[in-house]
Amino acid sequence: MKARILSLFIVFLMAGMVSAQTSISDGLSKGKSQNKKILVNIYSENDAWSQKMDKVYSNGNISNYVNSNFIYVKLNANGSDKVSYGGKEYTSSSLAKYFGATGYPTHVCLGPDGSVLKFMYNGESVGAFSGYLDTGDFEKLLKYFAENKYQNTDLGKVL
Repeated sequence: MKARILSLFIVFLMAGMVSAQTSISDGLSKGKSQNKKILVNIYSENDAWSQKMDKVYSNGNISNYVNSNFIYVKLNANGSDKVSYGGKEYTSSSLAKYFGATGYPTHVCLGPDGSVLKFMYNGESVGAFSGYLDTGDFEKLLKYFAENKYQNTDLGKVL
């Protein structure tokens, strides 16, 4: 009986988690084949804000929304593993810099073709949003991209 309860608990716990891709290459491939935007979570393993953001990502409503609307990829900003993007080879660290990560966590949204989705934030055109967001604000950020508001609305007016 205890084993069955433990098994059910693990299933429910895993159901609320965001399914991360093992590599940016897999995420790009799935984004293209499923015609979905790719959400890249650039993090640092030792950063407290990145760890707090992981808790937001694992929130049931957020996790479900991400899984339904995006291909989710985590990119270690301190990683040295080799990754391919745009026909070039990078380390995870250099790709994080290429995407514009200036702090952690940083959120980047790519189109299904892998291109960085540019958006306006406080009147400036950017391709990345750095910083921790609580569940409510993060949901607004997700909807901003999923509902294509980034094309004509300044993110500063949404958050």
